[in-house]
Amino acid sequence: MIAIPLDKKDSTTISELFGNSAYFAFLNEDTGHFKVVKNQGCGDGLETAKFLSNQQINSTIFFHMGEGIFNSLQESGMKVYSCVKNYLSIDEIYRQFLSNKCKEVTKANSSTLLDSGMPSGSCACSSKK
Repeated sequence: MIAIPLDKKDSTTISELFGNSAYFAFLNEDTGHFKVVKNQGCGDGLETAKFLSNQQINSTIFFHMGEGIFNSLQESGMKVYSCVKNYLSIDEIYRQFLSNKCKEVTKANSSTLLDSGMPSGSCACSSKK
């Protein structure tokens, strides 16, 4: 399963937010089907990473992500991919995974791909912690 951050429950395009995204689409990379779930760690990147690692998720993709979240996800065994700041739909992400065109983030390239990107206080969560 691939976790894709979303701004709203009915969104179909990746959110710029990661730890502050209100929802995630859990995409089955074998079938292309997905379900949308509320981000139980919304508002806290490390809590979001913990939430995702407790699900049956093996990878995630992001628009903006900081180093702390990345390290936490990698330590839990999750593969992390960048959309390279492109607003991709869930279908486009699925097609990119099928054709191995997603850009995997590693320790070697993380300095060029990671960027928290969001000013402090930016949050799509319906309720702040």
